[in-house]
Amino acid sequence: MVAVSLSARARWLVIILILVLDGLGLAHYGMRLTPAGLASGAGALVVFAAIAAIYSYWRPDERIVDFAHCAAQLIALFAATGAFSYVVMAAGLPLANEAIAAADRALGFDWLSWFGWVEQHPALRLVLQLVYPSAIAQMVMIACYLSLGGQPERSRELVWTIMLSLLVIVPLSGLLPVESAWIYYDVGGFFDAASVADFDRLRSGQLHDVDLRQLQGIISFPSFHTSLGVLFTYVVRKRRLILLPVALLNVVMIVSVLTEGRCGGDLGDRPHRGDVAPPPPDRRRRFSGGVSTDRMDSTTRASQRAGAAARMWMTASGPV
Repeated sequence: MVAVSLSARARWLVIILILVLDGLGLAHYGMRLTPAGLASGAGALVVFAAIAAIYSYWRPDERIVDFAHCAAQLIALFAATGAFSYVVMAAGLPLANEAIAAADRALGFDWLSWFGWVEQHPALRLVLQLVYPSAIAQMVMIACYLSLGGQPERSRELVWTIMLSLLVIVPLSGLLPVESAWIYYDVGGFFDAASVADFDRLRSGQLHDVDLRQLQGIISFPSFHTSLGVLFTYVVRKRRLILLPVALLNVVMIVSVLTEGRCGGDLGDRPHRGDVAPPPPDRRRRFSGGVSTDRMDSTTRASQRAGAAARMWMTASGPV
């Protein structure tokens, strides 16, 4: 028999506490989780619970049990914190666009200029578009590698660090709500604005039914992708064979956040709106360099749809 570790029990306790906060917050703001979304998340948990039970009692295998616990906890964690992100955003605190913009200017960062430069380099743009959604695949592969590779201490570390990062990121996103850079700069021709519509609906009190299968990436700041890029590299730090490629991949992924993130970047990249001249009403342009949205080809659109799907699952119960 494979016993459930004290660490695993502690992680489940934290997840349960988040769920309690979800329930209280949703009730306070007049929202509810849809039955279909709950059933979807519960179904995934049942599958991994069954795997853990089989390999704990009937065919003891510590590695498979560790993987089942890791997978189930990540699914439950993303569902719980995804709902929690909706709760904190429903508080409707004043937008922090200008404060974040001031920090950007102090750092000498200009999002619109960076965005324009990337668009003028199609090969770089394609690389960033392809690497950004890799957070999901990386999480799955690293969890499998650590758990099934007999490194339970590292797999526990993966779940704990992701959990702690979300416990910081989600509350901060409610205290410092920041709107999408693509909307802020009026370059919405790049993406489907409906994919972040819940941001405004939550803040105006118009959203009442929350479907865990369709949670949107409403957090612009702080960046969860950036945190994952650091954490993925950290948890494989003692595996020299994969450390370098994982580190390089995640450096590129962190850079991709600035242009490919659902909210157009998650590093506080919101320069002052007044610094950007509004586009002419008859021909909206991507950036100040004047490349029009007419250049968005089918490849770009397909990549954005794939990235949007991946990012939806990052804040829902599973795929970042």
